[in-house]
Amino acid sequence: MTVNKTPQNSWQSLKPLNVLPEDFAILAGHRNYSNLRLDALPEQTIGGLDNAEVVFLLLNPGFSEGDITINLKLPRFVEASRRNLLNPYTSPFYYFDGGLERTGGYKWWTKTLKPLMQDGVTEAMLRDKIMAIEFFPYHSGSWMEMPRIPSQQLAFDLVREAIKRNKTLIVRSVQKWKKVIPELETYPIITFSSSMNVVVSPKNIGNDNYARVKKLIMSE
Repeated sequence: MTVNKTPQNSWQSLKPLNVLPEDFAILAGHRNYSNLRLDALPEQTIGGLDNAEVVFLLLNPGFSEGDITINLKLPRFVEASRRNLLNPYTSPFYYFDGGLERTGGYKWWTKTLKPLMQDGVTEAMLRDKIMAIEFFPYHSGSWMEMPRIPSQQLAFDLVREAIKRNKTLIVRSVQKWKKVIPELETYPIITFSSSMNVVVSPKNIGNDNYARVKKLIMSE
């Protein structure tokens, strides 16, 4: 599928090493390079901007051994992940598109969204109505500061487009995002009570925000 909406999408040149050469040239010499797991598939985006009503701005994908022993052995995951890198506009939120229940990503998101799912939000709704954009696309066991790399520009461009489209944004690590997207200083966003807790619940994002997010996801 050819995607013409994004001016620059360097993921089109991703090789089997699972890291873009222009990113690797910068990352390889960095002091925190050993913290990265470049044997896992990068996940800069999950879901598509066209249909998403709620967009999560996160830090970077975490890592568990299942990202290698399970994910990479599931052709459905590999295909969906790569498709989303190339097409962050119409791709579904693939963890809720069926067949990926064994993955760590599915378990993480069902835990994060558990209050909504207990309130009647279905996986089919989440598949179409939410999107996640990671500040940094490569997996690591824990977050450590990394240098700016070329592939991040796509994420930043997508956030700016989400703002233009008036999407509802739920933001983790607000100051980090505001530093690269100054537009967020004046754009209404939803934040978590604690950046360490990203469960979408009335207590964690506020009753009014929770009700709005639920309504948006359940809307037809």
